[in-house]
Amino acid sequence: MSNEPTRETPELSINTAADDSECKTSSKRKNNFLSPSETIVKTLSPIVSPAIGVAKTVIPKVEPISFRTFCALSFKVSLPVVLYILLFTTMGFGELCFSYLAEMYGKYSGIVGAGTGAFILVLYLLDSSDWNSQIGKQLAMACWSIAIAGIIVLILLLADKFPYGPLAFFAAVTPMWLVALKGAFFPHLTTRTYISWLSGPLYFISILTGALWVGWTFLRDENEWNDITRFTYADEYGCLPDLVEFPQCESKMYPGEVCVTYSEGIFQYDTATTGLDASATTADAHCPNSCSRIYHNCLNTFILWIGPFMNSLILLFLSFFTTFLKTDIGEKDMINFGKLWLVLLFAVWVASSLAGVAAGLASALTALTLASFVGSAVFVSASVSHSEQKNYATSLRDRMMEKYGSLLNIMKGLAVAMLSPAFLIYLGLDIVNQAVRKIGFKCSKTFKTEEEKKDIFTRKARRQIKAILSWERSTVLTYAVYWGGAFFVMNVAVAKLTVLFLSWLIEITNPFGLGAVTGIMVGVGLLMFLLPPVPGVPIYLTSGIVMLAAGRDILGITGSLVYGCFVSLILKLLACTLQQKLIGENLANFVSVRRLVGINSDLIKSMRLILNEPGMSYAKVAILVGGPDWPTSVLCGLMKLELIPILLGTVPVAIIIIPTLLTGSFTYMASLELENGEREFPWASVFGTIMAAISAMVQFSAMLTAAYFLEQTSSTRGDEIAALEVDKEVKELEDKDRRFNECYKEATKWADLPTLPKTILTLAVVSMIFACYLVQLFSTDCFAEYQLTYTIEEHLDGNWLNLILPLGRIANLLFFVSCGLLFAYMLWVTRAAKEILKDGVVDDAHTPESVAELDCPSDELSKHQIIVVSTC
Repeated sequence: MSNEPTRETPELSINTAADDSECKTSSKRKNNFLSPSETIVKTLSPIVSPAIGVAKTVIPKVEPISFRTFCALSFKVSLPVVLYILLFTTMGFGELCFSYLAEMYGKYSGIVGAGTGAFILVLYLLDSSDWNSQIGKQLAMACWSIAIAGIIVLILLLADKFPYGPLAFFAAVTPMWLVALKGAFFPHLTTRTYISWLSGPLYFISILTGALWVGWTFLRDENEWNDITRFTYADEYGCLPDLVEFPQCESKMYPGEVCVTYSEGIFQYDTATTGLDASATTADAHCPNSCSRIYHNCLNTFILWIGPFMNSLILLFLSFFTTFLKTDIGEKDMINFGKLWLVLLFAVWVASSLAGVAAGLASALTALTLASFVGSAVFVSASVSHSEQKNYATSLRDRMMEKYGSLLNIMKGLAVAMLSPAFLIYLGLDIVNQAVRKIGFKCSKTFKTEEEKKDIFTRKARRQIKAILSWERSTVLTYAVYWGGAFFVMNVAVAKLTVLFLSWLIEITNPFGLGAVTGIMVGVGLLMFLLPPVPGVPIYLTSGIVMLAAGRDILGITGSLVYGCFVSLILKLLACTLQQKLIGENLANFVSVRRLVGINSDLIKSMRLILNEPGMSYAKVAILVGGPDWPTSVLCGLMKLELIPILLGTVPVAIIIIPTLLTGSFTYMASLELENGEREFPWASVFGTIMAAISAMVQFSAMLTAAYFLEQTSSTRGDEIAALEVDKEVKELEDKDRRFNECYKEATKWADLPTLPKTILTLAVVSMIFACYLVQLFSTDCFAEYQLTYTIEEHLDGNWLNLILPLGRIANLLFFVSCGLLFAYMLWVTRAAKEILKDGVVDDAHTPESVAELDCPSDELSKHQIIVVSTC
């Protein structure tokens, strides 16, 4: 197969500077007049240049190949697309495939899943990855092919419950299909070159698929997405009516069925099923017009309808990714593509919300993204050698250690809190694997030493266990309890109890006028802002509800929303003033508090350097808006910053307040109904969902931006940071307590700890992990469902304690037990450190001269000591 020579494609560029210079130097041009062509270029430059920039972002840098090769590869890329569209979309025979699989074979999904899982487990126990002989490799490939086939069948059988399964499978398998074709059709090419050639065909088929779907959608009215399409196909696609949200839509004569049908182009609300006379009108029947939305949460029909477009997105993702395997692709290209992918997913999510099918779509988009990355991993593993992958992993680890080595113990603590149950399951399977090896099957891995044979764990697991045992276990386990405690407080105290309190506030302010409601909200909001764990989001949400409810008759809906945003902004600025002047500046008089926040650390100095800059820099605004409410304002007080510039820099927090407040307002509007049972604002729930997503994205972006500027300042302005005045009182206290920090580290050596404190700390970690897993995995069994628009009287039978279910009480008990055990452990190690300090017995490795060589930095030791002191 011949290859055409590479042709350099000229890029369109508009160099107005060059034109200006020519005007000044040319003797033929008088008085710097521009020719008509130059005038056109200069006029279009502001429009064309951004357009070119956008085009470079949305079009991948494809590899030039011959037309014949392009057509051949495009045909191969299109095959799985055509197969998917025929079997799993409305453009093909998706409704028949879905309904047939669900009705005929859906009941066997449990058997197929259990069988496939057991088969994969057997392959793991028999060390199929180590079958290195020629026959062994072929047998392993055959066995894993069977396992993959089982997974495929399982995905198909569960398509009615998880309609995005086939789509995610398409994203993961398409790269495998394309890589498999390389050996058959392009054996002379390197894998990396072949994969880079795929970028153009993938992009072409992506655009073609999307264009064909758009054309098909507008071809007939039946192809459009609307209430009729959703209703008529929902039952055929295996959807169940939502009789929980629409209990009034259940047929009286035929329980489990709906009282509305679609026939002859209109929705018919059959009064015969209500037991009423045939002459009864719709208003007389129990079946309201809102029953036409009873399938609003059915994701099956929407996935089948939008399937071709989602295929187009997947191919677009793979098209960009294949270009990253070339050596001339920079980090900026990857970042731009990441932004493009997030924008596309968000656009699909918003469009789906507007179509009324947002329920479950977040899971679908997440599965789609993960499957796309799995497919990308196939390309990487096929094109990058094992040694290259290993070198890259080592380089990445070294860079991370150099940059974040001081946070290593904190991250290990997070890993213990999150992954301990999974790691225990892994160890259990590893023990079984080792036992199978001891039986001596020919296909099992052989032992290299007698010591390895006697061990209950495999050599790999034993190596991992030794690495974990080499950790500073006392420090890591302590951080694990901190992480678990922070998660529990945010998930229970903030997420549950704050909502409960604010719902009560909404309930009691309902009879009051706008003035009284405003005064109550300002007073209660200020009190809540003064509590460190409480963020501003629930306060803004509540304002959106109570201000609209109280001001609708006076100001109207638009006026109430504007008024609510204004009051919320003023409330935020008042809270910042109190937090900075009343709390922060008063706490600044305590040396121990200034030491606790790390006033001399590079992070706080970077923050001080940015916030002290004159004017309204982007970095200053990002920190004041993106930082957590209470800590940011209090730190400004601790650093004795001027109030007015800080308040001015905080005003852009309106970009967070507005979508958050609108989320609460739209949620309230969605709950309002007319006398006939119809929603007064049927669109409100959709826009509430969109505003919630926008609010989350803005907050997350603000936090990332703040972290970025702090990191950038810390790394690029080191000389300015070093020149900032050091808090001498804090430095003297740190120098004075350095010896105690060494003693504290000596006292917490795991090898030297007595059995009792080891047991106490271990039980604290176990209790905290159990508490966190209970509230995370069994949230509905721990807490009753409760929202801002609920009332204690109606939804909790008048007793707010009914919010916590029996399992939730057990989780709370475990949390407090863990906190008590940690407190006892802290008391013991503090006393032990003081005894070591008194006796002057410290390990030689921990002398003052070698503090810099300690694995745990002195700043970390100071933090532990401060935590111990504050606990005492």
